[in-house]
Amino acid sequence: MTCMEAEKMVIPYINDQLSVTELEDFIEHIKTCENCREELEIHYMVDVGLKKLDEADGTYDIVGDLKRKLESSEAVLRRFFTFQVARYAISTLMAMALVVMFLLQLRIWKQAGFFISI
Repeated sequence: MTCMEAEKMVIPYINDQLSVTELEDFIEHIKTCENCREELEIHYMVDVGLKKLDEADGTYDIVGDLKRKLESSEAVLRRFFTFQVARYAISTLMAMALVVMFLLQLRIWKQAGFFISI
């Protein structure tokens, strides 16, 4: 992901509008690019921080809130990919079970004489 692409995703990230693949790319880029992380912090302070300060008593931890949001995003990605792995594993086990059941059924049919020997 380029910095320009990441900068276009800052506002959608703040508003929780990124897909899982976009979120993954964005988080990975933010981890490695200091300039884009700084851009995210600035937008977060302006967009979220000012709204929270108007609502709260004036003591709001903007940096801590952004850190928690990034950690939460990483947790979402971990859960998503854990779910994907579990889904693939279950699908594979189901396919294997169907093959085994078919082979066992063939064995039953053979023993019952449904197949004619040539």
